[in-house]
Amino acid sequence: MEADTPHINGILRSFFEDESVGRSYYVGARYYRVMAHLCHYLESVDAATVLGPESGTLLAAERELNPRGAFLRLFTAHDLVHCLPGFLESRWLLRNHMDARTQISLTDRLLRWIRHHYPDDMHHCAGGINKCTEAIRRARATQLW
Repeated sequence: MEADTPHINGILRSFFEDESVGRSYYVGARYYRVMAHLCHYLESVDAATVLGPESGTLLAAERELNPRGAFLRLFTAHDLVHCLPGFLESRWLLRNHMDARTQISLTDRLLRWIRHHYPDDMHHCAGGINKCTEAIRRARATQLW
């Protein structure tokens, strides 16, 4: 990890701030619901399965020290990209149709935002980018746009 690469909590905070500028209260509230749901999802990710056994061990140790927000504090943009496809599985899509649409759209914009802001980190996760792009396509196909 590069020394200047922020962890997921900083990435999501910056992305949310950028995306919320100039939005109405209602759109901002929907964005907030999606981002809170994303954080909840990330805290449930099995890091050993998605990111590898070393990451799983590291996360388990971090959770022993302070479980709340451990995943968000520990991992970076590269790891987030590998986790995003699971966020778009049907069981994780928000039940409200507009929220689900926003979830898919924000995930797409988050992926593009990460690729723009952290291109050096993306060098090692082309497979994760492809999986995420495919998950976005599949999720969009399930929604009536």
